[in-house]
Amino acid sequence: PPYQAPGKGPVMRKTLVGAWRARLVHKLPPAPAIEKAYADPGLSAEARLAVAAEADDRDWQEVPVPAEWESYGGAWADADGEAVFRRTVIVPPHWAGKDLRLSLGPIDDFDDTFWNGVPVGRTDKSAPVACTVLRTYRIPGALVTPGPAVIAVRVFDYFGSGGLVGQEEQLFLAPVESP
Repeated sequence: PPYQAPGKGPVMRKTLVGAWRARLVHKLPPAPAIEKAYADPGLSAEARLAVAAEADDRDWQEVPVPAEWESYGGAWADADGEAVFRRTVIVPPHWAGKDLRLSLGPIDDFDDTFWNGVPVGRTDKSAPVACTVLRTYRIPGALVTPGPAVIAVRVFDYFGSGGLVGQEEQLFLAPVESP
C-alpha cells in the first residue's frame, strides 16, 4: 500500500515492497570463487525485450521483494546470471510532471533500471562492492504521467547471491521534494 503521512492528505510515497514479476533470462552455474566471477556481458537481447513497457510478463513468476533470488527455489536456486524484475505502479495525478526518486536499496550485483522502457539508472562493475551500493535513481518529470507505469530492473548476478535485497524502508517511489 502507498505510504501516506498521517493527516497530510495526498500520497507522499509508494512502497515497492511485495510482489514483483520476475524471470531468470540467462542462468549460469554458480561461480566457484570471487576470482572466477562472471563478467557482465551487458543487457542481452532477450532482457532488452523484457524491460520494454509493453512486455508481457503474465507468465513470469511472482516473487517477493526484497529477497535473495536463491530463496525463490526452482531454477533460481544455485544460479548466477541475468534476470529481469518488473513492477507496475499507479502514479497519482498530483505526481504528474514531477521528478520522482526511485529507491531500490542495494541490488546484488549489477543493474540496469527502466521507467516505462526508458533507462533511468545503472550500476555496474565500476562501483566498488556494487552489491552494497544503494540504488537511488531520478525519474525525470517529463516521463511522469498519471496512471500505470512499469519499473523494470535488469539484474546481473556475477557471484554469490542475487536479487533486489534492500531493507523494506529502502524500497519506494516518491516525488523528489518529499521527505
